[in-house]
Amino acid sequence: MGETFAPLVRSRPSEVVATADLNVFVFQCADTDLYALSLYSSGGNLPVAACADAWHYRGRLLMTKQSLGTLPIDVPAAMAELRTAGLFLLQLSSRIILLRR
Repeated sequence: MGETFAPLVRSRPSEVVATADLNVFVFQCADTDLYALSLYSSGGNLPVAACADAWHYRGRLLMTKQSLGTLPIDVPAAMAELRTAGLFLLQLSSRIILLRR
């Protein structure tokens, strides 16, 4: 006893993974202000109906308060939604996510 463990999340019904070990993949809907955070690198769970054009991969974060806190979002709400649905949609009106190409 006396051991401490990271919070756990089920990424698939049969898997239990430490939250800090999860990657969060950032996607942008074409050239709009709509972004999605997904636990799937493929973006396979992104809602097609929400994006008239196409989702584009923009980067990767860790599923930690520190990493997600680099975005102007409600981090606890985003983490909760990612844990339950594997997806979190957000609007960023200031082109805050700029990645080198």
